[in-house]
Amino acid sequence: MRDGPDQAPQGSRFVVGDGSPVGEGPPAGDGPAVGEGSLARAADGAPSGQVQTRWQADVLAVTLMLVFLTGAVTLSLLAVVATELRTEVGLTDAQIGLLTSVFMGFYGVSGITSGIVAARWGGRLIAVSCGCFVLGSLLFGLSSGMAGFLVGRAIQGLGGGMVIAICSPVLAQALPPARLDRAWGILGSGWGLGSVAALLIMPNLQKAGGYRAVFLTTAGLGLVVGMAALLQRPVRARPRHPAGATSVRGLARATGAVFSNRNVLLLGLINAAALATGVGILQWTPQFLQDVHGAGEAVSVYLVAGLGAAQLVGNPLGAMASTRWGKYPVIVWSILAMLVVTAAVGISPAAGVAFVLVLLAGFFTMTYFPPMISYLPEVVAKPWQVGPATGVNTAMGFAGSMVAPWLFGLFLDTGGRARAAYLVGYLMLAAFGVAALVGMMFFRRAKTPEREAQAANE
Repeated sequence: MRDGPDQAPQGSRFVVGDGSPVGEGPPAGDGPAVGEGSLARAADGAPSGQVQTRWQADVLAVTLMLVFLTGAVTLSLLAVVATELRTEVGLTDAQIGLLTSVFMGFYGVSGITSGIVAARWGGRLIAVSCGCFVLGSLLFGLSSGMAGFLVGRAIQGLGGGMVIAICSPVLAQALPPARLDRAWGILGSGWGLGSVAALLIMPNLQKAGGYRAVFLTTAGLGLVVGMAALLQRPVRARPRHPAGATSVRGLARATGAVFSNRNVLLLGLINAAALATGVGILQWTPQFLQDVHGAGEAVSVYLVAGLGAAQLVGNPLGAMASTRWGKYPVIVWSILAMLVVTAAVGISPAAGVAFVLVLLAGFFTMTYFPPMISYLPEVVAKPWQVGPATGVNTAMGFAGSMVAPWLFGLFLDTGGRARAAYLVGYLMLAAFGVAALVGMMFFRRAKTPEREAQAANE
């Protein structure tokens, strides 16, 4: 039997509500009967009482994608209204930067918490996430000063950080493993689509009604997609686990198990590499093109739009490639391509070449998102660990997105924005990819007692 990486290291067997293999059954009296909202799987891999057809799976994925899209839109809004906030409201550049930092700070801290809570309440937390989009956008849109802006962005960040941590256990319980890659390919495309939509649609709203129109429209978007998501039966279904599994003590034990799970941490490392690269090149490449290649200021708008389009294409193609060739090789080759093109940006001979290399880097940061995130249900020991594991993955990715741009800026301060300083910065971003590749070597070698016993029997 092939000892390949796509044979899940942990938890890959079909399970019933308590995590026991099909055929053994749950212990008598241990948890409620299997029914709607449970994690039961039949022998053919179809979830009991959940999504049964490809069409239903796609509808669920598209609905959750719209929630993810709303998160991407909220993140991108300040780029649309920054000039108005500076000239009409009187905010300084530092204050505008603080608004983004507050958003990202609350985005990062909400991931683990929401993942833990989602293990108990499931997709119903989508109502909280979209509620944060609505409330935060309303507060920002109806405010005229920094205090209201800060609170609004903080609440928006909470909502954005919850999305993936909630969607992961929903998809894991609703879909058979064979459909997860496709579902994440659809869902993940919401990030690129949201970025593009924010730059194509929101500027016209800003011209017509100012920042208030932009944020009030976003509030309406959050309300509509939240209602659409809650119409989905798998989203409303509350997971059923053995008695005590989702109690405070049980969730604490599940979270501890996640933090000690090597494969979960390695998947978090590769997410950190993707976000470190994506955010780093987005923040510093416009300045690089202006300082080194003499490009105009408008290049930043084109770069953001191009990156969004590249990520939009990369996500579904990554899902298709994962289905065809397996999760592990898609992740490894995507990371390798990402780090090579990122390192090459610093030595690009012309602005056009650098622009294309950055788009390729953005593309490859998203081709391995579907296989990475769909690995999580396979590498945890129990179904109720999926939410905490996704929260850890989100938090580690957030850490990468915060550290890498800061380090890049330090290199530029030291090197005086010379080409050599930019080269060192891009090599630093590529180093995150190298660390992820090294980590995937250990991921491939990971074995559980079940796999070792199976290999011995063969």
